[in-house]
Amino acid sequence: MLASLAGAAGIVWTLQRPLPINGERVVHIARRTTIAGAIDSIDAQCTLPTPALVRMTARLMARITQRPVHHGWYRFTSSDSQWDVVTALLSGRRRPAIRVTIPEGLTYREIASILQRKAEIDSSAFVSWCEQDSVVAKYTDDAPSMEGYLMPDTYDVLWRDDASAIGERLAERARSIWNELNVRTSRKEGLTLASIVQAEAANVAEMPAIAGVYSNRLKRGMRLEADPTVQYGIGVKRRVLYRDLDDSHAYNTYLHTGLPPGPIGNPGADAIKAALHPAEHQFLYFVARGDSTGLHRFARTGAEHMENVRLYRIARR
Repeated sequence: MLASLAGAAGIVWTLQRPLPINGERVVHIARRTTIAGAIDSIDAQCTLPTPALVRMTARLMARITQRPVHHGWYRFTSSDSQWDVVTALLSGRRRPAIRVTIPEGLTYREIASILQRKAEIDSSAFVSWCEQDSVVAKYTDDAPSMEGYLMPDTYDVLWRDDASAIGERLAERARSIWNELNVRTSRKEGLTLASIVQAEAANVAEMPAIAGVYSNRLKRGMRLEADPTVQYGIGVKRRVLYRDLDDSHAYNTYLHTGLPPGPIGNPGADAIKAALHPAEHQFLYFVARGDSTGLHRFARTGAEHMENVRLYRIARR
């Protein structure tokens, strides 16, 4: 009995020994890595004093707790012990998490850039995931890409996590919010209109009114004439020039009637709700006031609209 207790105490003492490293070590544990593989990876970077004991303990703890090895990047310092290595692998601790905010209305390429800058997520891998046929088929209804099907929000992201894991979180969140709305409208059409509303509205309170304008124009067979769709089609977010209106790309709503082929960005929940429940009014036009409010003036006729444009130009001067 005493011998058993002494042996257990010896194991505990050994596992509490600190890692013989200077500063910090960063170790990557790939998806579906076994316990033995994970310990070997950490040993290669941190030189575990007793890797065989750590491996045996980790297997035993995994069996007891029924927890898998958590993949991702881990950071270990000289203040960590071999026991910390075991608990980290089975709990996911020691994996740096970064809070990343994805603003409404960004394209998936812009989201990729934010993820790269904030959490060192591979931006090219994220873009590739958004354009992968199997992914698009899983999350959309005949959309050109994942554009519009990613939910803007604030996420706690694992540093250098797999791009596909982040994409799936954003896509699942977007699908969950859509399902909560419980509507029968085509998701592709709803998100496409929502993305245009998101791009046009600087004020959430105006979103239903702007959605109402586009809804009225669609019902009358009028072209939407939305500058953000033209910007998306030419691939540059800048002031739309007159020559841009003659470009025949599919997203030019000055030339083509109806909605463009798909969303032009990833709208937030408010824009989606506005697109699904547009305000009922008779307005067919709107233009910015040109002041610091971000609000618009709405018009029923072309003549009213031109007067509002004149007021906009005065305000801008």
